[in-house]
Amino acid sequence: MYGNDEWGDCVFAEIGHAVNQLTWYATGSEVEPTDDDILTGYSAVTGFNPNAGPPGDNPTDNGTYVQDALTYWRTTGIAGHKIVAYASLDVANLDEIRQAINLFGNISIGMNFPASAMNQFNAGQTWDVVRGAKVEGGHCVLAGAYDKDGVGIVTWGAETKMTWRFWTRYVDEAWVVLDADGLKKAGVYFTGAPSFYALGQEFAELTGEKNPIPSPVPSPPPSPTPSADPRLVQVVALMNGWAHDNNLPTGA
Repeated sequence: MYGNDEWGDCVFAEIGHAVNQLTWYATGSEVEPTDDDILTGYSAVTGFNPNAGPPGDNPTDNGTYVQDALTYWRTTGIAGHKIVAYASLDVANLDEIRQAINLFGNISIGMNFPASAMNQFNAGQTWDVVRGAKVEGGHCVLAGAYDKDGVGIVTWGAETKMTWRFWTRYVDEAWVVLDADGLKKAGVYFTGAPSFYALGQEFAELTGEKNPIPSPVPSPPPSPTPSADPRLVQVVALMNGWAHDNNLPTGA
């Protein structure tokens, strides 16, 4: 839950789930932030104070803008884990969404959350559009899978799913991140790829920071083909002539 059963820290809870997944797939060892790690980030970014009032009646518990939390994750880190960069996605371009999940492993989703989705979640059902459902507020979840029917997500410490119809109706922002561990692993596969380095260059131009991606390694020039020894050429010609005169097959 990462405290999201009591407080409106869904953005930072989603980051906690992302850290779980990213570190496991990049290193084989999962980093598990504590509730204190998550709430520390929530407090640092929003001014949340758990002592200012109980859940549901705390004037400092007002949620988080996703981009603000991503900036904190990138510059300060959560549970010792940092991301290198983040970028927004076009939520209307479903091919882009699917490609981002496929290439980066997960995306962060911000949405308008209808009351019907809570009922569906409690019943173990897929989130789908219910006519007349009232939006209760905003919510943020981790998406890490998809198929023709919808998107697989993690929220409130559990896995569930939303249909593409639900996505189109309620999702209004999506973000992809590149983390340091993943960059190291990706570097094994993409070292020397100009397009991968170009991604880092765009990051550097936007932020004024150093390109975090290693520069392409030039491909070594092809080895020159050695010239044939004229003596060997003469020998081959004589052997072919002899084989022809004796009705034998030749190999050169």
